[in-house]
Amino acid sequence: MNKSEKRIWNNRIRRQRELRKNILLSIFTSCLVIILSFTAGSFLSNAEAEDKEVTFKYYKSVLIENGDTLWSIASEHKAPDMDTKAFVEEIRKMNGLNSNIITIGNYLIVPYYSNDSNEIQ
Repeated sequence: MNKSEKRIWNNRIRRQRELRKNILLSIFTSCLVIILSFTAGSFLSNAEAEDKEVTFKYYKSVLIENGDTLWSIASEHKAPDMDTKAFVEEIRKMNGLNSNIITIGNYLIVPYYSNDSNEIQ
């Protein structure tokens, strides 16, 4: 093999190596872009879901009238998706009641829930 053939041969090998390097770099870059796209998409979808579920808890004072029970007050003021029994327990704990007995003319502190941060009842 003469000097010219050797140089051509070396150039051919060099071009093949560069081609392989460029192909591998392209594959790596494509994989990286795909992974970053999925990661960013999942963060954005979680952020949107969290924004929709924000609920604020407020309190109000309720006058106990004739015929009122803890269950009737709880049913009237609880969120639609809440369990009435759990809400009655929350009212009892909040007001320091040991039983379900309430007295006409007294006031109870009752929590209520809203998605509006500026709501006042």
